[in-house]
Amino acid sequence: MMANTEEPRSYESRDIQVLSSIKPSEWTAIELKYHHKSMSELAPWLNEQGTYMHGQIIQEIERRGGLTL
Repeated sequence: MMANTEEPRSYESRDIQVLSSIKPSEWTAIELKYHHKSMSELAPWLNEQGTYMHGQIIQEIERRGGLTL
């Protein structure tokens, strides 16, 4: 039997509207990971604000030494 290695499709945490008013340094690792993945998939369609927020997420991930993405 093969182990299920698929990541959960959702998580219980603050949504992006709440997080947008909080510095990424105050986000949890799971929030950073989840929103980075989502924004990476949507990158071609992000507006200027979304692109800026995604950049902030990436900087925070790098500041923390990288997360297992």
